[in-house]
Amino acid sequence: MRAARPYSVWLSLGANLGDRAETIRAALRQIDCVIATRLVQVASFYETAPWGKLDQPGFINTAAEIETSLPLYDLLHAMQRIEQALGRVRHEHWGARTIDIDLLAADGFTSATEELRLPHPYLTERAFVLRPLSDIAPELVVHGRTVREWLAEPAIEAQQISRAAELAQPWPLLMIAAVDEAGGLGHAGQLLVHDPEDMAHFKALTLGHIVVMGRRTQQSLPGAAPLQGRINIVLSRTQGNIPGFSVCHSLTELWQLLGRLTLAQPQRKVWCIGGGEIYRLLLPYTEAIALTRLRGRYRADTLFPDVTAEFCEEARRPGEPQQAVASFCRLVRRHGGQ
Repeated sequence: MRAARPYSVWLSLGANLGDRAETIRAALRQIDCVIATRLVQVASFYETAPWGKLDQPGFINTAAEIETSLPLYDLLHAMQRIEQALGRVRHEHWGARTIDIDLLAADGFTSATEELRLPHPYLTERAFVLRPLSDIAPELVVHGRTVREWLAEPAIEAQQISRAAELAQPWPLLMIAAVDEAGGLGHAGQLLVHDPEDMAHFKALTLGHIVVMGRRTQQSLPGAAPLQGRINIVLSRTQGNIPGFSVCHSLTELWQLLGRLTLAQPQRKVWCIGGGEIYRLLLPYTEAIALTRLRGRYRADTLFPDVTAEFCEEARRPGEPQQAVASFCRLVRRHGGQ
């Protein structure tokens, strides 16, 4: 089947081995990088009791909508390659697996071959499929009824499923940084310049939101105190408690904390504010970068990561000629559909 135009496809993703949520987020990132394919939206993550074979760990499940121009079978094979790349382990039917990606339905297309059946034959029978799918496509019609209607069936409501605390977005972060013409970021743990316009720009973007930083950046703040009007998080393997800051010792802890914070207030954005090591660590999880370009070159001992292959410039606002700032620009991640 050849796709004449972009069309929507709904997916189910599940994992119950290893770091389940991070494996699903990694799968979503790879799905969005498939050629001629764009990740449109992702449902919340759900904790689910095992299905079919009960003597195995519980699952985390979600659903996603993508838009693609690939033929259905090319898309199916792309999903299978992602499963294999993430180390899919599936020794028995309905058994434990590192990652499972199923095509649930495709807008305008059905399939009834041995390799691919659409809509998915178990779509209307499983709460762990219907519950996340209802987050993103409650009015999707399957076999004459909407997902919302199927979800209300008593047999579905009786199945064990609950909202997981984990953050669901594959790219949950934004970055903000100021760099010179050579990509210099800082020197001796401090910013290269303290430009009033750049400071106002930083405050305007981050105020009221969440800021994530490394230990050295935290110590470089005035008085090593938290930034007012923001939720301050330090990511450090070894750092103990810091008054006014939440400390996460791993990415898993960070995603769980961010999941709780953004569930309480979904409008909050999450900004990574440095330093260099944290920028490099969190770049794979970043959707966009607010970059202040400084005029000239400074004595820098820390560089911002090279992002030219993964990001493109969306917009630029010139700075005032008399200031150190040359421009403010926004870099956005390149996706498979671009």
